[in-house]
Amino acid sequence: MDKFTYVVKKEDEQYQIKDILRHNFTFSSRLRKKLKQNNSIFLNGIETVGWMFPKEGDILSVRLPEEMSNFEPEDIPVYPVYEDDDLLIINKQPGIVVHPTRGQPNHTMANAIMKYILDTGQNFKIRFVNRLDRDTSGVLVVAKNSYSQEELTKQMKRNTTRKYYTALLCGIVESDEGTVNLPIGRPDMNRVERGILAEEDGGYASVTHYKVLSRFSDELVRLDSSLTVESGFVEGQNEPFAEAEATELFERGLIYKSDGYTLCELLLETGRTHQIRVHMGALGHCVLGDTLYGGVMCKKSAGGLYVPLVKRQLLHARKLCFEHPVTKKYMEAEAPLPDDFNIGCVL
Repeated sequence: MDKFTYVVKKEDEQYQIKDILRHNFTFSSRLRKKLKQNNSIFLNGIETVGWMFPKEGDILSVRLPEEMSNFEPEDIPVYPVYEDDDLLIINKQPGIVVHPTRGQPNHTMANAIMKYILDTGQNFKIRFVNRLDRDTSGVLVVAKNSYSQEELTKQMKRNTTRKYYTALLCGIVESDEGTVNLPIGRPDMNRVERGILAEEDGGYASVTHYKVLSRFSDELVRLDSSLTVESGFVEGQNEPFAEAEATELFERGLIYKSDGYTLCELLLETGRTHQIRVHMGALGHCVLGDTLYGGVMCKKSAGGLYVPLVKRQLLHARKLCFEHPVTKKYMEAEAPLPDDFNIGCVL
């Protein structure tokens, strides 16, 4: 059955098919051009052209052209939380880049989904609607056709979707809830870090709402973000260090005591790169395990070593609420928390 159909009305007879499609479907000009090139427009089940004038009662239908990605398939697990003819929504595991880049052409979620497509006998081009950082887990949306991608992108730009995250934050967050409304930008174009940057200096308006779910008291130490390889802590390298070294670092003001960590729910109004990581850092509560922004926390072990609590930033895209691009039904896609969120507490 065709996804997009329209029964011609009497008042439509004055219009060509291409005009009726433009008035009654939210196809972009790019997609309309692709439909024309692929002979994907039908009048009463027969291929037709855009300049025809239909009659009352005629049925116009559109079949989206089939496309296929050509990423190299790789045996990386894919965990679907929802799937239909238009969408594949997965629970992305941490530690994997979403899309190939020049620096990482393989071992990405695109490679994983390519194998999933082949294994399940499907045929669609991989179109990511949202992106997650390498070490962020959770809801990742793939549109199976350009129409679905365009419609969901429009929703996100209109801010009609709701994006909920869960994070463990360094320290005890005192306020039960609050909002961070600070512009985010890239202070140094030669570095990947984002920061609070005035809009007149190139920052973009950014809003994050947070709500405390639980607080956990514990005797921990937190490392200053300026620590270098001398302490064994650089991005992607979380190694234990000895008590003697800890004493020296305490004296130099590079590590300091922390009284625990906080589990928070976060609702994004905007979707800037590293938004949660930057906004929570601005509150003084970096995402736990975030080596880039200073969220490394350690606990003293029985052997006298200070050991990192986690191996990655504990940030999880938990739920996305949106309108299905084709059926227009309200939907909630939710991904359960990964096991590494349980660091000695019951979540």
